[in-house]
Amino acid sequence: MPQYLRTSSVRLIEASQEAFNLAFVGLGMPARHELRVAAAQFAAPAGLIGAAVEQVLSAILVHVLGEEALMSGPNQFKSAREVLREVRALLHAPPPRASFLTVGVVDGAAHRRALYQATEGFVLIIGERAAGLHAGYGPSRSVALLQSQKVLDFYTLLAKSSRIRPYLEQLPRPPETNVDRDMIVDELARRFRESETLGERSAALRSLFLVLPEVPDVAPEWLDAFDRSVVAPTSEDINLLLQTLQQAAPVRFHRLNAAGQGLAVAVRPQDPNALPIAQHHLRRAFGDMLGQFEAYVGAANGRLDDGHLDVPPESFLLDMWSLGPAQLAQALNRERLTAHEAWPFIVTALSSPRTTRPFWFLVSMVDDPGQLLAQLRRAFAAGRGGHLRQQEAPTLAAVESLRDRRLLAPPAPLALFAREAFVAAERGRAALAAAIERNRGTNREAAQEAEPFLRRVSDGELVAAQAFAAVNVMVNLEARRYWTRLLAQVATDLEDRDMLVQIHRDGDLVPAQSPARKAMKLIDAVTYGPQIELE
Repeated sequence: MPQYLRTSSVRLIEASQEAFNLAFVGLGMPARHELRVAAAQFAAPAGLIGAAVEQVLSAILVHVLGEEALMSGPNQFKSAREVLREVRALLHAPPPRASFLTVGVVDGAAHRRALYQATEGFVLIIGERAAGLHAGYGPSRSVALLQSQKVLDFYTLLAKSSRIRPYLEQLPRPPETNVDRDMIVDELARRFRESETLGERSAALRSLFLVLPEVPDVAPEWLDAFDRSVVAPTSEDINLLLQTLQQAAPVRFHRLNAAGQGLAVAVRPQDPNALPIAQHHLRRAFGDMLGQFEAYVGAANGRLDDGHLDVPPESFLLDMWSLGPAQLAQALNRERLTAHEAWPFIVTALSSPRTTRPFWFLVSMVDDPGQLLAQLRRAFAAGRGGHLRQQEAPTLAAVESLRDRRLLAPPAPLALFAREAFVAAERGRAALAAAIERNRGTNREAAQEAEPFLRRVSDGELVAAQAFAAVNVMVNLEARRYWTRLLAQVATDLEDRDMLVQIHRDGDLVPAQSPARKAMKLIDAVTYGPQIELE
């Protein structure tokens, strides 16, 4: 079977299904004996259901943004909720690389909305993952089965894409499917009313959050209370969760409090359990990049105020692109860029002759796209070169599409380029195996050490950069140039960035440099640029 997704995404999808299957095994097995603490019985299956959610969401994020998208720091993975938040952002404002989710779907926009809605309850399932795997606390079997159905529904939606369907053809199936939600809600409401301790009330209330179809709008306050209620529930937390549930499902709320009376709580503002948990982020230094960045920004803005352009060098722009937004934010000690900080480097990219350099990664980091458009208009007005002025209209239109979350369609130059370049790269990747055979016995013959890597790139198992090391040590310069050029032509992945920059800067690889520059432009645009339907 041809490989339609990057290997790391396939791995995560398969791991997700394995975790899901193990959850069903746990839910289907007869109980060994009556546990002393009933909440422990289905903690592991509930945790595995949450793990399955995290992994399938990670597969989406990785296919669009690369494996580095899972990291929040040099040695730290993002939390499951961070992954969920970023995937929902991709569904809401999809970059071109997210088009794999809608291949073969008649109405792509409607399908993305359906996927977005299907993830609404995942914030709670992820909370149960932590409760089950870290605290040994799980819901009842029936509640866990209802949660599993939400995950199955999401898998089913994903499988509508012809690029994802082959990896979801044998989904795990629950031990039973006839679970009455209303009956469970009534039972949980009864348990809540009859509970005598905060722990019992918390357990019933958490389960109600999980089974009710209405999902409250995500807010830090009630999410923190939901998380705290596993181990150390407070009356304040219970009251906050009740208020949240009442706002989300006012009709169903009456099952908890049919008399409409307020629930008595004892307010203890000094209770340490009520304090939110602070988050800390790791940072690391990147030499003197910050100092250079600030110097270039200051010089460019000062000259623009005088009516002249003095933009940073291309080499510094490519250094920033090699890092990517996440590491760049750490290097520059800022999460977002202002328009005044971003425009000089964007103009550097647009000033390059023939093929513009990457700049959409910077646009994606800007806090005010409207202000960026204003700064770019000033820069274009100050520009003297004909090439730069030619970039004005299409660039501003594309930035506006990204700001307004509108589809950028042909005949927009960027949309035409992205579609044609992406299709050509896919076609070229499949043709690598034939090129190996065609060049046997010639000066372009692939070295024995490089051939297995090239074949795996052709099969879609590896990205181009993973074969570059073997190609770049070929003794025959003609062969090295030839295969480097082919690798540059098929590069479409964020992990190819370092390879492409290295090719661009290597004087021995001049024949491969034009394809490398086009690949840099493509990867940057389809990962961080406006929405474009690639397939």
